[in-house]
Amino acid sequence: MTKTMLGSPIYMAPEILRGEVYSTKADIWSLGVVLYEMLYGFCPFESTTIPKLLEVLKETELEFPTKEQVSE
Repeated sequence: MTKTMLGSPIYMAPEILRGEVYSTKADIWSLGVVLYEMLYGFCPFESTTIPKLLEVLKETELEFPTKEQVSE
């Protein structure tokens, strides 16, 4: 387990953004965000600051666009 914060916040798991100890599950979260962005062309959760991003993660339900909106 580690406690370092390194990388782009929009791809980080919530536990990393909160400065908590995290495991390989955080890597799976990041992979999911990358795959979502590759498929739909935009990140599932975005904000201008880390505190606002944490709020977005806490209060926003993940939405999946329709197949017509999938990137080609």
